[in-house]
Amino acid sequence: MNRVLIIDPVRGEIEESVVEYIRKYYPDDEFEVLSIDTGPATIESFTAKTIACAEMLKRLDDMKGEAIVINCFADPCLFELRENLDTPVFGAAETTMHMAAMLGEFSVIGPGDNMIAWVRIQAREYGVFDKLLSVKKVYLSVEDILGASEKVYIDTKNAAVEAIEEGADAVVLGCTGFSMIAERLKEELWDEYKIPVLEPLLTTYSVARSFSIMHGRRGLFAGK
Repeated sequence: MNRVLIIDPVRGEIEESVVEYIRKYYPDDEFEVLSIDTGPATIESFTAKTIACAEMLKRLDDMKGEAIVINCFADPCLFELRENLDTPVFGAAETTMHMAAMLGEFSVIGPGDNMIAWVRIQAREYGVFDKLLSVKKVYLSVEDILGASEKVYIDTKNAAVEAIEEGADAVVLGCTGFSMIAERLKEELWDEYKIPVLEPLLTTYSVARSFSIMHGRRGLFAGK
């Protein structure tokens, strides 16, 4: 089992909730959460993603662990951290999409006007575009999702049901902020449709804690 460092690439007081969430599923694990306090409040644009990456690169000396998880579906700084760290780095979107692709054709549900195009770009970049059945946009902000209101839950479930009825074999929640409602959503959709829901933070952490292969130091990530 790897000792995992979870990086929160946004500013805000979410460290405690992340620890509580992971401990619920892995109570005996040793892990840490590193918050990038000078980053953007949310990452909902390419500009915010770039700013977050710049701030993350300033904290390389603090990134200690046997595996690293980026706690954001935008995967900010994923390739840059792989270039600069001698540690396996796991992006929430990349990891979760690959896991979903093993289950069949999948749909992604997430916030923002640019969600559909952005996820399609990610799926192409990560080599799983042929398994991406659809992207469903919920008309909420990341801040709304973190609030975990009943409206957030209902809107997200409705989008998931639409995806399932269109043929999705798995549903991916396209924001790690969905962890606040994920357990209930997983249970209800499994009971009603027998379709799995993948929450990206828990999915990625689960892979990172058990994956021991390093990124290569030649080829793609040789630029350190």
